[in-house]
Amino acid sequence: MLNNRISTMETRLNDPIRDIKNYTIILKTVLRLAAEQGKVHPIYIDALSSQCAKQIEAITSIQSGLQLQMDMVKEYCLLVKKHSSNNYSLPVQRVITYIDTDLTADLSLKALSDSLNINPSYLSTLFKKETGMTLTNYVNKKRIEHAVYLLSSTDMQIQNIAQYCGIPDVNYFTKIFKKVMNKTPSEFKEEIR
Repeated sequence: MLNNRISTMETRLNDPIRDIKNYTIILKTVLRLAAEQGKVHPIYIDALSSQCAKQIEAITSIQSGLQLQMDMVKEYCLLVKKHSSNNYSLPVQRVITYIDTDLTADLSLKALSDSLNINPSYLSTLFKKETGMTLTNYVNKKRIEHAVYLLSSTDMQIQNIAQYCGIPDVNYFTKIFKKVMNKTPSEFKEEIR
């Protein structure tokens, strides 16, 4: 299959590595547009696009270029699956983006409704209706997902992780973590070692 893909590519330059890089840039542009049409917020698209741009310039062979192309398609599909706001109203889209971009901010119902200049009760009802969970549960879920990532990928102390997740009280952080993960952060960290 790989040889078929190589033989069907039109040779544009005398440098096959530059050719594969150029084709990969074109693919990245098409994937970016598709993600935009999938109603993914530009902040997520830009982050993935920047990462892909660095990987494209690091291509050293046709095979690594073709592999990167396949990886990019998977990554953009996952991006749309995870961050598409297609089914959400504009207020809910804005709340989700705000939460995803700054877990350390005041993410209370009052603060979020004030930032959107809408009634807290209306926002609460709308958010629950569209996402299937309360705003507080959604915020806690996102904070614990980030905590799991930090626990898995760093050696940071639990109290620092709690702060990075927007929960300065380590006891409260542990309580929420246990509620979501059915184990404490310390137990989780021990299991993954």
